[in-house]
Amino acid sequence: MMEDYRKAHARRISIIEGSFATVWGQFTGGFGGNSYLTGFFLWLGASSFMMSVYGSVFALASMLQPFSLALARKFTSKKKLVQVLVWASRPTFFTLIFIAFVKSGLRVWVAIFILFLFSIMTSTAGAPWQSWMSEIVDMRTRGRYFGMRNFVTGAVAVPSALLAGYILDALGKGFLAFAVVFMIGSVSGAFDAYMFRLQDEDISTKRESVFNLSLVLEALKIPGDYRKFLIAFAFWNFSAALIGPYPVVMLINDFKYNYAMLGFLTVVLTIFSALFQPLWGKFGDKHGYFKMLKLALLFQSMLAFMWFVAVPSMYYVIPLYALIGVIVMAGTLPMAFNTLMGVVPSFGKTEAFSAFTSITSASAFLGNICSGLIVTSFSRVNFMLWVWDINAYRVIFFITFAVRLLAVFYMFRLTIRSFP
Repeated sequence: MMEDYRKAHARRISIIEGSFATVWGQFTGGFGGNSYLTGFFLWLGASSFMMSVYGSVFALASMLQPFSLALARKFTSKKKLVQVLVWASRPTFFTLIFIAFVKSGLRVWVAIFILFLFSIMTSTAGAPWQSWMSEIVDMRTRGRYFGMRNFVTGAVAVPSALLAGYILDALGKGFLAFAVVFMIGSVSGAFDAYMFRLQDEDISTKRESVFNLSLVLEALKIPGDYRKFLIAFAFWNFSAALIGPYPVVMLINDFKYNYAMLGFLTVVLTIFSALFQPLWGKFGDKHGYFKMLKLALLFQSMLAFMWFVAVPSMYYVIPLYALIGVIVMAGTLPMAFNTLMGVVPSFGKTEAFSAFTSITSASAFLGNICSGLIVTSFSRVNFMLWVWDINAYRVIFFITFAVRLLAVFYMFRLTIRSFP
């Protein structure tokens, strides 16, 4: 059993590690993509359908996570497995820039493939990291701890996002700009990987393989809260992913936002996320994470409609990004994570986390692909409705809004236990 002082040390190191990971994510978009990585693919010449494939890469990588972990069965230490995967994916991310030298007909697809490889390694590290963190963070203070951790990483994200956007605009939004941004992110990724070396691990959990594929099936066969939540959240993930990367694409292509403006919006999102995460954590500890998750999902459904009626004015888009920070980043994601930690089976935690990520990501992958097909099908739609230019992007936003309402209705009908 891990001593309390070692757990406290591991929790402190995790906050520092998370800060370096945040810088890496802001400069590279490696955690599920961001405005700058979207801009990179648009700069490479990606079409609307290619952008949907780009958006689905992260979900596809997560979907394949159990098979990736099965290949790593020789690892008996979560710490060592996470270290290997982080060293392989984060300091090396800058190599993506060299795709620019591939001939134009292939470069986007090659870039998507390379990003897919990085995403597989990042995703594969997720389940053992979650299991590792569940061993060092007490259940009763989980909401407050992750609220504080996310507050710190959010504070780090603010200058990171501003600096990345400034560099991209200052250096011309081309090869040199993306090369510098990706290199800064990769250096931070190296520091991030080193911090895992300093974070303690419970050695009592190192007696057997980190991952056992047969336990995935065992976890899925057991009826109960875990399986009910898995099905409901998979439905939600499909509805959430239907929006694809098209809000950012619309900001860049239709609203003509530059990277400084996108960076400022990222800062707005990050600040509001950091400010409200501790509050969501306290309410989750007090009222139950699943109850708070339902509330967050209801509000998040409305965000799709807000994109449907969006106008180019920053006076509209800034509050919209603030709401995304408050509802999605501070609310939905932490509440879903804490709910999962409460309903995951007591045996095979790594396997259960991996199965949850894989299945919900499969639904997100399907949502992204459907998004691309819908946008392509409605590519010729273009007419004015009062002050709005109705095009394929707005069509997918409205469809997303409708499907999200159905997913929320299904989620509200569930009753599961969530631990305070």
